[in-house]
Amino acid sequence: MSVKFSNNAVTTLSANVSSGATSFTVASATLFPTLASGDWTYVTIGSEVVKITAISGTTFTCVAISSSYSSGDNVELRMTAELLNDFAEDTEAVPITGSTGSAEIPVGTTAQRDATPSTGFFRFNSTDSSAEIYDGSAWSAVGGGNTTDEGLYEHAHTINTAYSIASTNNAISSSPVTIGSSGSVTIPSTSVWTIV
Repeated sequence: MSVKFSNNAVTTLSANVSSGATSFTVASATLFPTLASGDWTYVTIGSEVVKITAISGTTFTCVAISSSYSSGDNVELRMTAELLNDFAEDTEAVPITGSTGSAEIPVGTTAQRDATPSTGFFRFNSTDSSAEIYDGSAWSAVGGGNTTDEGLYEHAHTINTAYSIASTNNAISSSPVTIGSSGSVTIPSTSVWTIV
């Protein structure tokens, strides 16, 4: 769900368009970007900038047009203030290092967390050296092991999957612990599992 661009996208209206219209047809949409659900772009018709929310064949769905236009008038995807502003403010965009690389997420200390986070905020905490997510009431570590900044850590008492303690790491559980028929625990010779 983001603003989309393409180069040299120019066509003409294939029919007259009335003021207030929320769609129009063009001679060809070949050069225009593909818009998935929630994506959008902007085109100009005459001097009007029109937000396009869907392209199906040669039909453009748009926010209501404010003027009337004639068949044959140019429809162009040009660099406009609207296009640049939406791109600059596109909070849905996550920078990536390449098509098979990594997503770039914000990095900061515990003290640099958002003052008023919303549920689902996600960042890397450089103080704790871990990724964290805000659940609506508190920040919690994401993955990377069984760590907590809470006074208690809860766990299930039945192990139903294959679990291997990492070599040179130790593990602790509170009893009773049951290993289910499909579960197992592998303890390397350099590790200890303590059940208290």
